[in-house]
Parts: sequence; structure tokens; C-alpha cells
Amino acid sequence: MEDWIKIYDNYSGKMKFSKPVSLIEKYVLSDTIILLICLKGHARFNVRFKEYTLSEGSFMAIGAGTPFYYTERSRDMKVNIITIKESAFDKLAPGLIRIYFRRLIYSNPLHHIPADKMEMCDMIHSYLKGFIGRNDNYFKRQIVRNYLDIMFYEACNILLHEPEIEKSKDRHKDEIAGNFIMLLEKHFKTSRKVEFFARELNITPKYLSTVVKESTGRTASAWIDDYTVMEARNMLKSSTKTIQEISYDLGFATPSHFSKFFKDKTGLTPKEARANHN
Repeated sequence: MEDWIKIYDNYSGKMKFSKPVSLIEKYVLSDTIILLICLKGHARFNVRFKEYTLSEGSFMAIGAGTPFYYTERSRDMKVNIITIKESAFDKLAPGLIRIYFRRLIYSNPLHHIPADKMEMCDMIHSYLKGFIGRNDNYFKRQIVRNYLDIMFYEACNILLHEPEIEKSKDRHKDEIAGNFIMLLEKHFKTSRKVEFFARELNITPKYLSTVVKESTGRTASAWIDDYTVMEARNMLKSSTKTIQEISYDLGFATPSHFSKFFKDKTGLTPKEARANHN
């Protein structure tokens, strides 16, 4: 089986959800791009601290490193899943697709699919699910990539025809906000300063803060704080590291600075949060 792509579903009895995309009621940081295509039923997700309902005739795209979890799903839910390693996606997708698909992932992960496109996506998913495990085709990788290209182009076409996208007055600002979140997911452990991300994007901190607020409704500082708190919770819950070690891993100068930050944001000290989980 190809190691850069995996095909799943929750209804065929074969190749169902696996550990990397398990839907659990805790934030997950996937190391792959996840595409969820809902054929029937619904599920509620929290993606980047915002609620979304994935329902019949819609798809959700979750970027690598994006915090998400699901809060509920209907018993009749049928969903197709494709996961792709981010490094493979960057090599796979043409430049224009990368730009628009990044926007799809980082601005609004949930989108409606027209009925004819839903049928096409289901057919491609079904074909790849059976094809990807075969080793008797010399052109296997090229075939898989060509089918995925079709899905990427169609997804981006859907994105560009959505009313709120067509009415967007400044797509450049949305792109900056998307790039900021993408950088944040990679670097929030090493820097929590808006200046760092502004420097990476070659813009001023003030302009970055203004653009992120306009595009997402939340300030750049709020995004940084939420990612830090989320990771701190995960480390306190699942790591055997001391609170002192965790504070340094998250870039705090001292454990006391970390404890004050964590309590200001959550109402609990790191020690209390760990004890509550245990």
C-alpha cells in the first residue's frame, strides 16, 4: 500500500477508521491532511476551536497539525475518508491548487458538494479504495495522483463559486490569514509572539493583527494563546514530563510564567489540570 495516502470509510466493513483519524472527544493533531466526504447522516466537529456540522452532501478538509475533535455523530452516518501526507500533497498538487486548497483548509474547512460532484467523488473514492492495495500496475502512483488531481480541482472550483468567496473584496488578506495559521501550527511551540509570524510573512505585526482579525474574527494573539493552551492540556494529560519540563518545551522562560499563563486562560493551575485528568 502507498505510504503517502490512505483510503477509509465507516460503512463497508473493510479499511474503516484507523488510529490516525479516530474520532474521539479530545483534540487531535493529525500529521496528515484529512478529507471527509459525508454520504449520509451527520457529525458535529470542533475544528480550530469552532463548531461545524458535517452533513449529507458536504465535505470537510482538515489540515495537518489542525486541532479537531468530534462531539457527536448520527447512527446512520456514512463517510468516506482520504488522508494524505502533507509533504506528498505539496509535491502532488499544482501551484494554483495548493494556493486555493490551502485557503479551503485554513479559512473554512466545511463546504457543500453538488449532487453530481458527490457522485463523482464517491466513485473515485470507491475506485481508489480497491486500487491502492494492488501491486500489479506499473503506473499505480501516476493513476492515483491523476484521480486526486480531479478531486482537488473540483473542490477548488466549488470553493471559488461559493457566494461568500465570490463576494470577498480582498482575497490577499484571506491568504495572509491562512498562511499565518499554517505557520502557527508549525511554530507555536517555539514562538508566541505576533512579531515572529509577521516577520516570517514579511509584513508588520500591526498589519498582521488587523488582517487576521478581519478574516477570522479573532486576533492573532488569541490564536496563539489557544494553540498554546491546547498543547499544554495535551501534554499535562498524556505526557509524563514534569510541569517544569512542559513549560520549557512550550517556550516559557520559567515554570511560574507558564503557570500564570495557564491559570489566566483556563482558571486552573497546571497541577490542578493534571490532577483533574488523572
